[in-house]
Amino acid sequence: MTTPLAPAPARSGRGSIRVYLDRSKHPATKVPLLGADLDNPPAVCGGCANTVLKELDDGRQRLKCGLLPRGSRGLRGPDLRDSMPACEKYTSGSAALRNP
Repeated sequence: MTTPLAPAPARSGRGSIRVYLDRSKHPATKVPLLGADLDNPPAVCGGCANTVLKELDDGRQRLKCGLLPRGSRGLRGPDLRDSMPACEKYTSGSAALRNP
């Protein structure tokens, strides 16, 4: 006779990226966020000069943080969204163009 398996605990649905944001840390750099208001941040990753586009083999692109070194698989941490709150290492894209 076998005993039934205990049900798996319910998952809260909070992915690792959201967990970092809830802790006011940037999911890629692990640095504190620039602003405290996640719904209206003072700066977003999409405007940061440190972001890079990684092109996949099928032509799709992923936004990554250029502050992170490439790992053994050529990745730079999690995929970012243009609207993700920026970290304290944020550099304005226009400022980077003026100061090469």
